Amino acid sequence: MIREKKIEIAVLAVPASQAQRAADLLIDAGIRAILNFAPCLLTVPPSVLVRGVDLASELEHLTYFLEKSRRGDK
Repeated sequence: MIREKKIEIAVLAVPASQAQRAADLLIDAGIRAILNFAPCLLTVPPSVLVRGVDLASELEHLTYFLEKSRRGDK
């Protein structure tokens, strides 16, 4: 379906133990860019873009700024 629909971007949200295998399957299917939510680094060919998202860090940032706005800090 990835090739048929010409999908180029995938969101990867799997356990770290399965992330590389899932990425490899996606790349073999034609994916050219991956947004990686798995807590690990992926090894991909130079032609594939990967952007890692550290969900814990992002949640920490959100809670910090939420609390800051509650206190009225600027």
